[in-house]
Amino acid sequence: MDYTKAALTPRERAIADFAVKVTRSPNACSPRDIEHLHTHGLSDEDVLSLSEIVAFQNMSTRLMESLSTVD
Repeated sequence: MDYTKAALTPRERAIADFAVKVTRSPNACSPRDIEHLHTHGLSDEDVLSLSEIVAFQNMSTRLMESLSTVD
């Protein structure tokens, strides 16, 4: 499903947008992205946790796909 069409709160949308950016173009992330998350109430610790979760999910998915265990 397309998260951009979901009924998300502004905070949830900011989190989802950041997760997609980290997934698709991590080198494009900047301090501005962190500041944007701060405006939605995320602390530095929250941003770190979010980044770790997204990175772990991406790594896990790529590992499983590379081993052909995902249909």
